[in-house]
Amino acid sequence: MSARRHDTGRRRFLTGIAGGAGAVALFAGARPAAAFTVEPASGAAGAVLDGVLAEQRRHLAFRAEVRAAMVAQGATPDHIEQALALMDCPLCGARLDGASISALPAGERAVDGDPDAPARG
Repeated sequence: MSARRHDTGRRRFLTGIAGGAGAVALFAGARPAAAFTVEPASGAAGAVLDGVLAEQRRHLAFRAEVRAAMVAQGATPDHIEQALALMDCPLCGARLDGASISALPAGERAVDGDPDAPARG
């Protein structure tokens, strides 16, 4: 008799757990989580972000100029990439590799001056 009572107790416990999990899932799905909202940067953070993006746009423009000059001289795409990876920005001294444009939105990072190349991620 105690085995039957044990089975019934376990069944009620598991049913309660399943019902509680369903209620939590229903409640969680009823409204969006406020912790995951995205808001534009403002104030000091917005100013810093704007400065970083402006610097990276300058890097992108400089990379495009170097790429165009090297293409005009007949350099191969591999040689151009190697040269860009070793060049420094004449204004700030940062390396002009792909990391120098990493904060730009993906649409702006489409390879500088090379329309056939894929965007960098």
